[in-house]
Amino acid sequence: MKTSYLRHQYEILGEDGQSFAEFVSGEIERSEQTARDALANAPRNHQGKPLIYTVLRHITPSGMTRSISVHTFDLEIEEMLQLNYPCALLLGLALDKNSEGIKIRGGGMDMGFAMIYDLAGRVLGDGYALSHRWL
Repeated sequence: MKTSYLRHQYEILGEDGQSFAEFVSGEIERSEQTARDALANAPRNHQGKPLIYTVLRHITPSGMTRSISVHTFDLEIEEMLQLNYPCALLLGLALDKNSEGIKIRGGGMDMGFAMIYDLAGRVLGDGYALSHRWL
């Protein structure tokens, strides 16, 4: 995630005497916990892996940057949850304020799968621990 966005968050939400590094560290910890909590209540595929859904929101004219939103369904509260902020923070990607997704660069492969693979590796320690579906 862009430092400028986190700096803005720090100015609004930072506590007195808290350094920017401490704020970012806390945000990362909260994002990891948010992702784990969401995955605990997510539906499972036939292999027992939590299902994560992605939605393609925008593609640049060059085709090299996409905006993708990340969602899961919480079976406990029976609602779809958006995981854009924690996912972007954990993966060091920027949020796309125009299309409500996460900006990811690249092409020639399934970028939604790549994002979920990286998220699973970061949160669960295994890139194949999550199941990915496009909506």
